[in-house]
Amino acid sequence: LYGPLVIEPREPSPFKYDREHVVMLTDWTDERPERVFAKLKKQSDYYNFHQRTVGDFLRDVRQEGLAPALADRKAWAEMRMNPTDLADVSGSTYTYLMNGTPPAGNWTGIFKSGERVRLRFIDGSAMSYFDVRIPGLKMTVVAADGQYVHPVTVDEFRIATAETYDVLVEPSGQDAFTIFAQSMDRTGFTAGTLAVREGLRAAVPEVDARSMLTMADMGHGEMGH
Repeated sequence: LYGPLVIEPREPSPFKYDREHVVMLTDWTDERPERVFAKLKKQSDYYNFHQRTVGDFLRDVRQEGLAPALADRKAWAEMRMNPTDLADVSGSTYTYLMNGTPPAGNWTGIFKSGERVRLRFIDGSAMSYFDVRIPGLKMTVVAADGQYVHPVTVDEFRIATAETYDVLVEPSGQDAFTIFAQSMDRTGFTAGTLAVREGLRAAVPEVDARSMLTMADMGHGEMGH
């Protein structure tokens, strides 16, 4: 059992909007949690099916040379870490949900053209980070973790477990817009729709290409003595 909890402040918000929707992002597995933990305890990258291959090594040799390619793999091996380790549990077992609904279920938030809509994004997942965008719409972030912030307009934002972001959008010019949230490791996504009525759906984007970690991501980019 889970659900969003919105606490209204005593004072009115410093910005105006016509309606609001809560957008809660979660992950779900049909495996028993005890089994998931047991697998991770035996092998921490059990759910990572995007390991580097011999083909990747040969590509790196062609692009960077043999010595840099070997040095990179040696550095990761010495740390006993993996540059593809973006999530402990992936879309190989997770289904990603929006307000408890899988992408095929098409959760829909209603709007009227020209309205200013407040979307309250909540990452209620067990451990998934999401990159969120609404193709065709700019989002103005007005609150983070329950605190008002100086408005910042973005095309996309990343939300981590237990974080919240409130954004304002002003949909117009078309009847439906896709709310697209892809997992940080790019093994899956969830999606819903902002629409003028139920039953509509806009095009759902392809998941972006998977990135890999670098030494800079591990805090080694600015080390000096």
